[in-house]
Amino acid sequence: MITRRLSAVMPLALCLLLSPGCDKGPDQLRDAEKSYRDLIDRRVSPLDPAWDPVINAFEAIPKDSKVRPEAEQRIAAIRRLRGKLPPRPLATPGATGPGTSEVDTKRAACEALAIRLGQTPEGADREPLHQALTDCQKELVRLEAHSHPPGEHGHDHGGEPGHPAH
Repeated sequence: MITRRLSAVMPLALCLLLSPGCDKGPDQLRDAEKSYRDLIDRRVSPLDPAWDPVINAFEAIPKDSKVRPEAEQRIAAIRRLRGKLPPRPLATPGATGPGTSEVDTKRAACEALAIRLGQTPEGADREPLHQALTDCQKELVRLEAHSHPPGEHGHDHGGEPGHPAH
């Protein structure tokens, strides 16, 4: 008799525990997505501390929620964009050639962003990458405009610009 009652109550208990009404994750995801979209629309840099509460909101979604995988994707995307760029190479005396100038370093960074943008599927994750690539390309143009090969300036050889060196 007890087994019979237990077998009748068990499906009802499981239904209540596993029903969508108990999963608060979708509501939390919706709220986190709203904040996420707001920062993207305002073009807030991924490095800005304004993203911290958004990450926390995604992380607050319960691990057993059906929407947790989507939250994990958002967290990973933000963290990838927040990742530190590799450090600039240290100057080494007498080093010349490809990869030793600030322009070469910036060009490599822009190339890496372009590759990441190309590998990112359509969606909200692309906009911050696109903006970062645009900024990188602007900086590269600026660096290239101010970079000059060795010997182009008269003062590189001990003389004043416009005066022959002796």
